[in-house]
Amino acid sequence: MNEICIHPSYFVDVITLIHIHKSQVVVLETQDSYVKQTYRNRTYIAAANGKLALNIPIIHQKTGHSISYNAVEMDLSQTWATTHLKSIKSAYYSSPYFEYYQDDLETLFKDIPNSLIKWNIKTLHFLLKNLQLHKEIKVTQEYQNDTLAHRLITAKGTPLITLDSYIQVFQEKHGFSQPLSGLDLLFNLGPAAGHYIKSQYSKL
Repeated sequence: MNEICIHPSYFVDVITLIHIHKSQVVVLETQDSYVKQTYRNRTYIAAANGKLALNIPIIHQKTGHSISYNAVEMDLSQTWATTHLKSIKSAYYSSPYFEYYQDDLETLFKDIPNSLIKWNIKTLHFLLKNLQLHKEIKVTQEYQNDTLAHRLITAKGTPLITLDSYIQVFQEKHGFSQPLSGLDLLFNLGPAAGHYIKSQYSKL
C-alpha cells in the first residue's frame, strides 16, 4: 500500500498535498523532536504585500536539551490566532471560493488546543476534508527518520519541485508564488484543486 510519512505542519503546503494526494495512507510522525525553522509552527499565504509568513509563538522550554514535538505548547496568551484568521480573511476574501469555506475556517479557529502538534493535525484534517482528500490516517509509534518527511517540513531552502502556476490572488502584482499553504489552493481553485494536484504528479 502506498504510504507517505509527514511531520504534521501548520496548514500543510501545496507540495506536501500533492504527495498526500498520490498516497493511499498518510502516516503522521508523532515521535520526533521539535526543530526550529520548519513548517511545524509557520505557514505562508499570498497577501496584498506579497508572501506572508504566519508564525505560531511557542512556549519555550528552559532546558538546553531537545524537546519532543508532542510536548510543545503554543503560547495562547498572545493574539496570534486572531491575527492569523484576520490575515487569511484579508488575503483571500476576494478569491473565488473563500466564501464557501469561511464558516468552517472560523469554526476551526474557535477551538484551539494547547498542543502544537494537535493543532497542526486539526488544520490538516480541515484541508483534507475541504479538498475532498479521503485518506487513511495512521500515527507512528516510534520515530521513522523519513527523508522525504524531513525535507517537506523544512521551511528554508528551495522547494522540492517547481509547481505549474494557477490563478492566485494578487498574482498580477507579485507573480506566481510558492510554496504556499494548501489554503491558497483551496480558496483559489475550490473543487478544481484535485485536478490541479493530479496534474503535478509527474513532478514528484
